[in-house]
Amino acid sequence: MHPSPATLNRIRKVFIQSLGLNMSEEDLAQGGGLDQAAGLDSIAVLEFVTAVEKEFGLLIEPGFLDLEFLSDLAGLAAYIDQRTQRAGA
Repeated sequence: MHPSPATLNRIRKVFIQSLGLNMSEEDLAQGGGLDQAAGLDSIAVLEFVTAVEKEFGLLIEPGFLDLEFLSDLAGLAAYIDQRTQRAGA
């Protein structure tokens, strides 16, 4: 399943806003993984996860929460698409 571009854009926006980064969504889109875009510590990761959960109205399953989800933006977006479609069904 390919993630929707709208979900990818929302994740980038949430990432930048939740961590107060001085970059644009376009900068982040070119940079690859979220983990490479900013030096993330565990507090920053928690802030980002909380912001994503609030933005999309879902709880990310603990089994999905590892640092790989930060390096796989498309995977995170596909996961969110799947969860939101399941919730809407």
